[in-house]
Amino acid sequence: MDTRALFAATAQSFVDLVAALPSPAEDAALWSAPALGVWDLRALVGHTNRALGTVATYATALDHDHTGPESRSTTTTVTDLSDAVDYLRTATGTATDPDEVAARGVSAGGSLGTDPAAAVSAARDDALAALAAVPSGARISVVGGLRLPVEEYLRTRMVELVVHGSDITRAAGAAGTTVPFAPPQPAVVAAAVLLAEVGAHRGDGPLLLAALTGRGPLPPGYSVL
Repeated sequence: MDTRALFAATAQSFVDLVAALPSPAEDAALWSAPALGVWDLRALVGHTNRALGTVATYATALDHDHTGPESRSTTTTVTDLSDAVDYLRTATGTATDPDEVAARGVSAGGSLGTDPAAAVSAARDDALAALAAVPSGARISVVGGLRLPVEEYLRTRMVELVVHGSDITRAAGAAGTTVPFAPPQPAVVAAAVLLAEVGAHRGDGPLLLAALTGRGPLPPGYSVL
């Protein structure tokens, strides 16, 4: 399965997950339950939905020179990146502020409105429609003036969907609601491989190998992001 098809299938698994949740009208307490860090479930779903919304935004902004809004800014320097590993390492270190990410999640949660399932489904449709107009290999500009091939950006969005989809099921379960989440196995593999690559490139390869082969634990709270 190519990257675009795998992204579409992973997006569908997220749509199915949100559709399986009781609506805010059916269970308002669930949507305000603690979920991840400062986020309640609504904010977590909203943040995860941004993995679809940003694809639509950046792909739609693509112009004939394969640049997006950041690259045309007079105040933002364009940084060309080679792949998803480069993006995650660079964005985590320089292009994302934790407080801003948290605030955007809360705002995105509010934008889900009274029918989050419909909002998520529409975001999926918009993302796929925008992608259909983007040539294979085209470079798109994303957050912080970073620019990379569209398929490489999709790899990072699948990490968001797979990881946060699991976060959503855990948060819902902790609030007393069991919901299924079944991302495509190739997407789970791709997410795990990409994150392992990020960790290895920052010098944690031996640590990760030891943990994966039962030769040593990871430090408490360890994350490659």
